[in-house]
Amino acid sequence: MKIRNLRLLPLLGLTSLISLNAAAVTVEHKPTDQIIIKFDNANVEGNSQARTLSTRLNKKLAFVRKTSQGSYVFRLPSRENFSSVKAYLKVLKAISGIKYAEADQMMFAINDLAVPPTEGIVGTKKPIYDLQWHYFEPVGGMNADGAWNQLDSSDSVVNVAVLDTGITAHPDLDANVIGGTDMITAQSISNDGDGRDADPSDPGDWVSRGECYLGSKASNSSWHGTHVSGTISAFTNNSAGVAGVGYNKINIVPVRILGKCGGYTSDIADAIVWAATGEDNPNKAQVINMSIGGAGSCNATYQQAIDTAVAAGTTIVVAAGNSDDDAGNYTPASCNNVISVASTNRAGGRAYYSNYGDVVDLAAPGGETSTGARNGVLSTLNEGTTVPAAPTYAYYQGTSMAAPHVAAVAGLLYVKKPSVTPTEVKTILTSTARAFPDSCVQCGSGILDAGAAIAALDGSVTPTEPAAPSNFTAIAGAGTVTLNWSDQSTNETGFYIEKRRKFSNQWGTYRSVVRAAADSTSYQDSVFGGTYQYRIRSQNSTGDSAWVVSGEVSVSRN
Repeated sequence: MKIRNLRLLPLLGLTSLISLNAAAVTVEHKPTDQIIIKFDNANVEGNSQARTLSTRLNKKLAFVRKTSQGSYVFRLPSRENFSSVKAYLKVLKAISGIKYAEADQMMFAINDLAVPPTEGIVGTKKPIYDLQWHYFEPVGGMNADGAWNQLDSSDSVVNVAVLDTGITAHPDLDANVIGGTDMITAQSISNDGDGRDADPSDPGDWVSRGECYLGSKASNSSWHGTHVSGTISAFTNNSAGVAGVGYNKINIVPVRILGKCGGYTSDIADAIVWAATGEDNPNKAQVINMSIGGAGSCNATYQQAIDTAVAAGTTIVVAAGNSDDDAGNYTPASCNNVISVASTNRAGGRAYYSNYGDVVDLAAPGGETSTGARNGVLSTLNEGTTVPAAPTYAYYQGTSMAAPHVAAVAGLLYVKKPSVTPTEVKTILTSTARAFPDSCVQCGSGILDAGAAIAALDGSVTPTEPAAPSNFTAIAGAGTVTLNWSDQSTNETGFYIEKRRKFSNQWGTYRSVVRAAADSTSYQDSVFGGTYQYRIRSQNSTGDSAWVVSGEVSVSRN
């Protein structure tokens, strides 16, 4: 299947893009006011237990609810530092009849290290898919069109659950969103006036300074779940906006687990089970994406929920974390039976913030906006600073952005083979990842390669490597360069074009110009005056052909 005209996608009439960093985790344990307890007796009475345990702790506990895994959640009078909560846990663990006691830790998707929005501004007539370098560039990209080329109209559609801040309305995403739920129990963080319900809409997660705990920072709403969802399943080939890796074969099931100040582990664990088992959920997910995290190694609450989901045939993809640290110190990245994803930059090396370590399975493009806003990951977002406003697009960076690339390809494996197992999915993704072109120590087996992953399913035969284009010329005009070439292949999925400029008689580095469609044989590039050189190569799911370089071309100002 040829991918047609993806380079001609306009911006839905919107005037600008935002650029922020979406961090997946925090460095240290944050205060919490809840505790999770598993009793030997599976059917204790919660309120009476709260009274008994309050006496033992000399601290009033209130019973909140029983979880889907049979543990019980109790609330303290107020949020306390983790050191204080650990002291309570020590007492509880020594009580006969208690199997385990854990802090109900807060998980986060926090926005910080903002890049000035002006660096991300793009005119309304500029193409958008061309800005999604993370899909197609041969150095830092993940070969999305290599996977798309192997899809067929008869392939089934699958569900990917996005456990995050919920979702906002977006014309480039709405058609691929089904069902969903709000799993946030506490009204203090839900920000929608109630507890759990069937509405996964994101009302915003903005906070004031000190609202979450002493010294916590103020922040605007992140719309994190909308951004993650767009990478997985923004509507593709609709002549508008961005593309999603799922290429209209993946439905998003939004599950709201994060509100103001984050979300509780107990709610997230229930959300995992809800999404995977199909109990009270008519849209069972084949894949779960969790671009979230918090400090500490995997606890029993998380692990039990994850094991339940995997046993139900669901693959779980998680962000490794953004703390430039060993991912084994963070959760859920350190849990068993997940695919833990590190982040690479546009050069294919480890992004400066990305966690690493033995628990990391592979890496995927997560961007690095510190080197320029457009070096981040572009996806769907919302313009509101607090409550939802108009839909837009934004560059974010983070392992939060890397994970959905992997989750989407995992979803495509289910599209091609509905009976594939989570173990098979993990093996295929890690074994087909390509080598890092730049330094990425302890980042797993390599960079996600979507085309190779789909081709490896059941030993499918991959197309032969495409031939290089020929007769590649660059012809100068006033403020433009017209590129022409001959197509030597019948099996390419597109052409990569890059250029470099000469400064003081020295060439700069090559920069991406466009990802031209497979049926293209020409392209016009708008430039300032100067001397340029262009290069082109073709690509399919097997790989890239050799670069073909044009001669120098001198361009006058228009």
